[in-house]
Amino acid sequence: MTPEQHEPRDSAGQMDKRLDSFAERIDKLEVKISVATKWLERIEHRLERMEEARAELLTAITKLQTELELKRGPTEKEIILQMLDNDKHDMQKLTDLIEGDKGRAQERFLQIWAVLGPVIASVLSSLFTRYFM
Repeated sequence: MTPEQHEPRDSAGQMDKRLDSFAERIDKLEVKISVATKWLERIEHRLERMEEARAELLTAITKLQTELELKRGPTEKEIILQMLDNDKHDMQKLTDLIEGDKGRAQERFLQIWAVLGPVIASVLSSLFTRYFM
């Protein structure tokens, strides 16, 4: 074999080695791609489950909000009725207070006249007796 013939064999051998190394790399990459594909499928499956759970959660939250609104209605009504009852009670207290003040004013008026009445009567009677008798 001449050196010229040896070179094509060497270059063919080197090319074969390179092709084999490329084939090995491609095989390794295919394995990695299949692993990555499996992981992507798992992730997609988890995302689908999360979306389903999210939809169920939103439905449950909406249902709870509706129930709270229904429960809140009577409590607001009760609060309004309680406030109206408190207003009635306050008005009754105010009325009783005003009537009590009127009663006290009348009582004071009568007490004053009980004292002043005889005094005025004696003054008037003394004036009448002086001028008319």
